[in-house]
Amino acid sequence: MRFLGVDLAWKDGNPSGVALLAGQRFPLRLREIPHSLGRHEDVLGWIARHVARHRASVAIDAPLLGLGTGRRICDNEISSRFGRFHASTHSPPRYPGLDAFIAALLSAYPLESFGPAWQPRSACPAIREIYPNALQVLLFTLDRTPGLTIVKYKQRHFGDRRRWVERGLRPFIERCATALGGRYVVTGDTAWRALVALRPSASMSGAELKSIEDRWDAILCAVGAALEFFQKPSMRFYPDGAEAWRSGFILAPALPCPR
Repeated sequence: MRFLGVDLAWKDGNPSGVALLAGQRFPLRLREIPHSLGRHEDVLGWIARHVARHRASVAIDAPLLGLGTGRRICDNEISSRFGRFHASTHSPPRYPGLDAFIAALLSAYPLESFGPAWQPRSACPAIREIYPNALQVLLFTLDRTPGLTIVKYKQRHFGDRRRWVERGLRPFIERCATALGGRYVVTGDTAWRALVALRPSASMSGAELKSIEDRWDAILCAVGAALEFFQKPSMRFYPDGAEAWRSGFILAPALPCPR
């Protein structure tokens, strides 16, 4: 089984992070060094190549279904469950390139492959919209201690590059490496060692730092896809219901509604 994670740039032409995990159980192996792709067509080709001969699940950090209807029910549900961890969602944007990417996905794979009942087979993967920030709650067990929040690591929270690296991106990567390494991802492989060796530094350009960030987001997406298959009770579709996903859904950790 292969698990593909895509941190999709919503604007075509901006780099997207991709990561590929494979195996029959946790821990999974990185099949290649996570990296960035420059165009949506490159992402689509990468997906097609890796699902052609394998059962697979593709988890994408981008709105996939229900666009054009305003704020979706799934966005509201995620914000309700995960807002206290500072993991609310933004309203889906409208970019022509994003619409074209979704149309290409729907042309290549059946609509039913987006649904929770789909059983993936060669060349017909499961397709999932996923939200890495919500996954932090599960991976970092934030729900066990009141008041904990996700690790913020986007540059917009820090502005200055040094502050972004030292207070955001580097702590986020260190936390991810600790949570994922050994338990969810094999750490002895060349791909993992190359990934963790690429440490963010304030001397790097903004593009270099963003590329590192995108790779780790992609890994989180891939792990989230794997959790749905290997630890099914830990993940769920928001909103719930047999057909609710058709109007837009997000795969995220199963978390009770706050009282």
